[in-house]
Amino acid sequence: MRAYRNLFTGKKNMITTVTIGLLTLSALLGFGNRTAYADNWELFDQGEHLLLPEGPIVQDGAVMVPVRPIVERFGYGFTSVTASEVILKNGKGSSLSVKPGADKAVFNGKVKTLEQKPRYINGNLFIPLSLAGELSGSGYSIVSDTNLIQLRPVEGDAGEKLNSQYWYSFRTTEGTVAVNSLGQEMLSTSYTENLDFGYEELIPVKKNGISAGYMNRAGELAFAASHYQLGQFNEGLATFKDLVTMKGGGIQARMGYLNRTGRIVIPAVYERAYNFSDGLAKVVRGDKTYYIDHNGKTAIPVISGIQSSDSFSEGKAAVSVLVKTGGKITTKTGFINTKGQWALKPVFDWAGPFSDGIAVASMNGKSGLIDKTGKWIVKPQYGKDAGFGGIFENGYILFVRRSGNSYKQWLMDTKGKLTAVPGADHIGTYSEGLVPYEANNLYGYKNLAGDVIIKPQFAWVEGFRGGAARTHIFNQDNTHTSLLIDKTGKILWPEANY
Repeated sequence: MRAYRNLFTGKKNMITTVTIGLLTLSALLGFGNRTAYADNWELFDQGEHLLLPEGPIVQDGAVMVPVRPIVERFGYGFTSVTASEVILKNGKGSSLSVKPGADKAVFNGKVKTLEQKPRYINGNLFIPLSLAGELSGSGYSIVSDTNLIQLRPVEGDAGEKLNSQYWYSFRTTEGTVAVNSLGQEMLSTSYTENLDFGYEELIPVKKNGISAGYMNRAGELAFAASHYQLGQFNEGLATFKDLVTMKGGGIQARMGYLNRTGRIVIPAVYERAYNFSDGLAKVVRGDKTYYIDHNGKTAIPVISGIQSSDSFSEGKAAVSVLVKTGGKITTKTGFINTKGQWALKPVFDWAGPFSDGIAVASMNGKSGLIDKTGKWIVKPQYGKDAGFGGIFENGYILFVRRSGNSYKQWLMDTKGKLTAVPGADHIGTYSEGLVPYEANNLYGYKNLAGDVIIKPQFAWVEGFRGGAARTHIFNQDNTHTSLLIDKTGKILWPEANY
C-alpha cells in the first residue's frame, strides 16, 4: 500500500478566533474546515453536475443561470437572437421568448412574470432559475439543507447521490489524490493543490511549485493559465494575480478575473480583488475600494468616509465609515444592500457577515446578535469574557465564555437559545448531526445529547460534508496522515490501519 501522507510537517493545531466584545481570544483547538465552494449554488440535471462557463449567480436574492448550456440539454434551439429579444424552440413545439432587461417572458404562449430580469453577463444571457425549471419540464428543487439545485431530478435519494460527487483533495508525496465522500479514489495526479474539488469541476493546480492552470475531474489540465497565482471559482469566476512591471520601474502585483473557459473577463488592474458573492466583488484600486459586477463595471462606487468593508453575504455587506456622534468623529459599522444603499445604518461598533439570516454585532463594547432588520435577537450583553466564534452554520454559532485561564463553549441557535453538549467543554462547528469535541488533547465527535459517536483519537478534525469528514493523526516521524471517515468513525480512505 502506498503511504498517503499530507506534506505538512510539525504539530500544528488549527486556530479558532473568537470575538469577545472588542477583544479577540485565540483558542488553540483542533477543529478546522478546508472545504471550498461551500457558499456556491451547484446545479444538477438528472444527477449530473453541470459545468457552466459562468455562474450560477445570485442577483438580489434570485439565482441566475446562463441560458445556452441549459436549453441545449433540453433540446431547444435558438431561432432568433437579437439584442432586444431571444426566441427558443424545441422539436416538441415548446417555445420561449425572453427580452433582456424585461421582467416578463413568454413560455408556450403564456406570459410569465420573472423574479429577476434576464441580462447579458460577459456575452452570456442569464435567466432566472425558475425559468430554467420551466424549460426542464419538471421545475426545479433544492436538496434539503444544502445549496444543491436539481432541474430534472435524480431517482432515489438525491442527497446521497449528489453528495457522492463532492470530492476531497489529499496531498501526497506523488501529487494530489481526489476522493469522494464514499471513500472512492477518483483520480491521482502529479499536479498539486490544497483545495478540495468540492462540487466544482475545475480547481487551480501547480506543477513543481508553479501555477499551471486548472485541472478537471479527469485529472487533465483543462486549460493552462500562466499567472503568478490562481484562485478558486466563485459564481463561475476566479481571481488571478500577475506580476506587472510598472512604467516608473519596479514590479507590483495586479489582480483580475477569469471564467471556466480560461478567458480573462476582467483584466488585472486591481491591487486586491475578492471573490464574487451576490453577483458583486469587492476590489481595491489605488486608494479606492468599491464593488464591481461580473462585467467588471462599477456597481457600487466608493462610499463616503469608508474605513473598511466586507464581501456580500445574503444580500448585505458590512461597511465601516466615519460618522460624527456627540461632537466626535468615530468609526461605525452598518450594512449596505447590492444597490449600495444603507440597509442598516452605521450604528454598530462592529458587525460580522450575515449567515442563516443572523449576524454578530457589537454596541458600546458589548456583542450580541441581530437579524436582517437590525433587530437584536440577542441583546448586546457580552463583554471581554464572553462572545461568539465564527458565523452561523447549520443553524448554530459557537458561543464562548471565559473564566480565568479556562473557557467553555456552547452552541447558540438563531433564536438565541444556548445548547451545551454534555461532557464537552471545547467543541467545534455542528454539522450533519455531530459536534467535534476535545478530550485530553485528542478530538472526536458527539451528538447534541452528549453521546460519544466517535471516540477522541485524532490530532485534529473537520466538519462532516456528505456523510464524510477529513481527520488527521500525527505520526512518529513528526508528519501527519490525513484520513477520510464516515459518521461511525470508519476509515473510508486510505484503507489502512494505523
